[in-house]
Amino acid sequence: MIENTIVCVKWGTKYNSYVEKLKLQIEKNCSVPFNFYCLTDTPRYDYDIQLPTFWDKFYRPTKFWAYRKLYVFNEELFPTIKGNKFLYLDLDILIHKDLKYFFDLEMSRPYIVRGWWNDIQNSKKNYGKIKSTPLNSSIVRWDRGQLLPIYEHVTKNAEVIFFTYRTIDNYYNHFFYNIWEEDKSFFNSYSKGDVYSWYKGNIFPNDMDLKKIRNDHKICLFNNSADTKNNEHMYEIDDIKELW
Repeated sequence: MIENTIVCVKWGTKYNSYVEKLKLQIEKNCSVPFNFYCLTDTPRYDYDIQLPTFWDKFYRPTKFWAYRKLYVFNEELFPTIKGNKFLYLDLDILIHKDLKYFFDLEMSRPYIVRGWWNDIQNSKKNYGKIKSTPLNSSIVRWDRGQLLPIYEHVTKNAEVIFFTYRTIDNYYNHFFYNIWEEDKSFFNSYSKGDVYSWYKGNIFPNDMDLKKIRNDHKICLFNNSADTKNNEHMYEIDDIKELW
């Protein structure tokens, strides 16, 4: 059985062409065998799996809008999904290096992106305001069963969570990450130099250039989905289009 499994999630029409592009990127940049699946509300291909809808009743347009990404944390919902080492990838990313790196991580804790481009003091100051989270859920690495506590917590507290949190990153920051003692968190974080952001920079405060390709890093996050000022597609940006 192939142990390494890569999962993405797509709903709506904004990213209609992105799943195929992501799959091509993975095939070019993953030297180990892998399973590939896409959870989607419009299954078309053999790798597509129907997204559940039982949390839809709690959905609020301005709150917790990316909740569909959390379904995959309960692998038992999807009997056709194989493997024990999971890597979730957002659709709007640019892969620079071999994804084998993520499957070789020491997995005493699951991994999430720690946005090193954030000023952690600003994140702490705004902790109570439920904004400026240091986390980004565009890349999540876990072994089978490790993220079930998050799925169960959302299921048990869905009405309050969907009402309270605008993003799942804010939610993770409050319940599954210790912003004051990061090494004691439920989540581990990728190292500096692994993941950077196209619109936010890389490492605060010394490497904060925006819209800059860093080929020596593993992955670039395009992550503009919550910013209406940057509502452009990856294929509209020449520097990215050449590599995508």
